[in-house]
Amino acid sequence: MDDTISILIASRNKEDQECIIAAMSGKIDFHIAGIVKDETGAIIKTGSLKPDVLILDMQLTNITGPALIRIIRRKSPSTAIIILCDKYHSQFKQHPCPGSGGYSAMSPLEIYANLSIIAGISGFLIKESDIDKLAYIVKIIIMGGCYINSSITIRVFEAITFINQNAPQDGQSSLSTAERNIITFLADGCSDAEVADKMNYSIRSIKIFIKEIMLKTKTKSRAEIVANALVFRQIPPENLWICKEKSDIM
Repeated sequence: MDDTISILIASRNKEDQECIIAAMSGKIDFHIAGIVKDETGAIIKTGSLKPDVLILDMQLTNITGPALIRIIRRKSPSTAIIILCDKYHSQFKQHPCPGSGGYSAMSPLEIYANLSIIAGISGFLIKESDIDKLAYIVKIIIMGGCYINSSITIRVFEAITFINQNAPQDGQSSLSTAERNIITFLADGCSDAEVADKMNYSIRSIKIFIKEIMLKTKTKSRAEIVANALVFRQIPPENLWICKEKSDIM
């Protein structure tokens, strides 16, 4: 049993659950530690079971994906996380990046994938093209490797490269000092309440600030705000909470 790989599946789709199990049957020595159908279940079961691998369906996450990954990693740092997404989600239209002359930069999925990678996932798979390779991918991950679908990887790096080469250095010049400070705190993983406490503002004021930042940067979530600030060099990568956590561990 020492070589058996324990796997927790987090998906509300019965067919997907069966496909995951079928893809690994007869190819690796594994056992299903549990199957959960929501974020709360994923957090609780990962913390109690400490599985070797968590296979997380992207459609499950109402919580911001990277935020959920952060919580799970804290519950069980040794658990490798694999995210599955549908081909439909991989074809999200890209949106223009501010200051890039209309160039279509990262799509919502690519931002999600990029921040998930930063947050410490071990795999990002597209069901239709990667599910048949799942057993092989799990083996790679258990050995300390990672697997990111090539189409996602290529587009993320192309977008980041273009922005870094062509975006003006002051890509977010319209932001106030307070707004820049808020972005730094968001990158550090702070909640609205924690940001309010650090800046001596009310939580309501912080929420208003964040809405204004979204308007100015043409972003739609806190995760996109941080990604946008990262590619425009407003915050260095080492300011991200995950990098600080790694430094603390080392």
